[in-house]
Amino acid sequence: MTKNIKKIAITSALALSVVLASIGVAQASTFVLLTAQLDYGQTSANVTNLQTFLASAPSIYPQGRVTGYFGPLTKSAVMNFQNAFGISQVGRVGPQTLEKINSLIMSGVNLTGVGGVNPGNSTIAPTIYSIAVSPASTSVVVSWSTTELTLAQVYYSTTPFQIAEAVNNFAEPVIQGGTATPRTASHQMSQVVSIQNLQPHTLYYYMLEATDTDGNLSYTMPATFVTGN
Repeated sequence: MTKNIKKIAITSALALSVVLASIGVAQASTFVLLTAQLDYGQTSANVTNLQTFLASAPSIYPQGRVTGYFGPLTKSAVMNFQNAFGISQVGRVGPQTLEKINSLIMSGVNLTGVGGVNPGNSTIAPTIYSIAVSPASTSVVVSWSTTELTLAQVYYSTTPFQIAEAVNNFAEPVIQGGTATPRTASHQMSQVVSIQNLQPHTLYYYMLEATDTDGNLSYTMPATFVTGN
């Protein structure tokens, strides 16, 4: 996570307006409240409302696309929002993120100006794309690219696991279950990680982690591969 970003404690709607004004968050026309948690791959009116809200801050959602589909651009925007407001960058709208977004909407604000709170360091998390998985009988090679220089790590397990928002602000997400490979030694935009000593003919769950030079983290949602005989 990016360090030294301001922590904002809000105790009332009036205090919220004062603090947001101090960092450049403008009062705005109303947005539509989100009625459910949201995750990568979903298509719904809730996603449309989420994208509309996030697009009010170019630094949070520079592409500003409102499609109703929760794809990689929306995931990256959600992570940027989470980083700006001290929520673990899990890339989905969990309970903490849902509560924060709805509290801002109910207070009649948009996000104009958010993202410049910490001018000394980037607060934009990297985007992971072009993932390729090549399993063998007792090993697998995982490769992917990122939008900036990052360190790489892979989590894997024979049983399902997931990431959850951390309880404390600015803490890394809690990854439940699995084994982590060592982080790569140097920052690269193209990563290749080889995992050895796997069980043959076995279903594995895996997740990717990317950490940029400012400490911003990105994760993929859990996916699977099967080793050969």
